[in-house]
Amino acid sequence: MSPNPGSGTVPPVAPAASRGRLPDRSPAPATARWSGAPATWAHRHPAGRAVSLAVGLGALGGALALGGRRDRLLWFCAVAPDSALLLGIAGAPTWNRMPSYAVRPYNVLHSPAVPAVLLTAAALTGRRRLAVAGLAWLGHIGWDRACGYGPRDAAGYVTR
Repeated sequence: MSPNPGSGTVPPVAPAASRGRLPDRSPAPATARWSGAPATWAHRHPAGRAVSLAVGLGALGGALALGGRRDRLLWFCAVAPDSALLLGIAGAPTWNRMPSYAVRPYNVLHSPAVPAVLLTAAALTGRRRLAVAGLAWLGHIGWDRACGYGPRDAAGYVTR
């Protein structure tokens, strides 16, 4: 009678190449829901960080040129995306990890869609204040990406 490997009577033997090593448990690359392409955010690669820095500084420079140094809306929108950090700072288990209830607001406020909506509204209406807000918001996101901070995963860590 030959033992059936699927019956549980004989333990399966690992291939020779993997004996003595732990199995590879690295996560599969995240994919963007809308395109199926790898979610390669600019905060992951040095070249992407350089581009993000250029975009961030350019956007902040444009906001300063339109609004001036003393424009309250500019400075409010330049720090507004981090209001989600204040939401979760008291319940944060560690400095690098955000509580799960603050992850969604953080990701929404740090999404390029927010300044895109503001800048589109500014282009359609011709309102200078909307352009200042959108550029300041985009500058914040670009600066964060240049520093290595991107969207957070469900556990609250910056995605890698």
